[in-house]
Amino acid sequence: MTDPELLAAFQEEFAAGCAALAAAPDLTAARRHVAQLLAMAEALEMAPLSAALSALEGEEALEALRAAAPVLAALASGDAPGDSPDTTARVLIVDDSATIRRLLREILATDPLFTVVGEAMDGRAGLAELARLRPDLTLLDLEMPVLDGMGFLAEWALAGPGEVVVVSSAAHPGSPAALEALRRGARAAVAKPSGALSPDLAARSGEAILRAARAALER
Repeated sequence: MTDPELLAAFQEEFAAGCAALAAAPDLTAARRHVAQLLAMAEALEMAPLSAALSALEGEEALEALRAAAPVLAALASGDAPGDSPDTTARVLIVDDSATIRRLLREILATDPLFTVVGEAMDGRAGLAELARLRPDLTLLDLEMPVLDGMGFLAEWALAGPGEVVVVSSAAHPGSPAALEALRRGARAAVAKPSGALSPDLAARSGEAILRAARAALER
């Protein structure tokens, strides 16, 4: 058990670091803040924070790093360091598009319920990360190289942990692909956030993904 005074001091310093990350002027500064926050989390053996920060180390989008700051601050405010809060769901993203993976991270970062703990760019790598990380939720594309989403679902259904929500341009609600994904065990199928040039469309896609992700975790 961490000393309460030490924990309080940590939370104050960590919150300041998160504020600095949210206001980082450039990618170099943001990465420096992430590294500092990770060192702090590891020093106190705060596993959820360490996992969330490790997932950000390779991030190349400044806005995604800034957006993660309030989520990290919320994680640090718990009373039981080293234990994953009941309200935090660990998420794996499996998609061959780096742009879509970034967009999904940004969408999830707006909700403190979710922490992205890993990514994979094809179904085979996704299965390996699934076994290693054992996430609560996987956001899964269907059209990928090496092993597609349907192949992933076939193997996940045998012994995979957590729930799966399909996020794919081929899986609009009611489409044959969406119905097949549901038959194979996915909790929901939603369209990809394809509104990169339309903030309204992108926001509506993000809301649909968050609704599906939350519903998938309801027991």
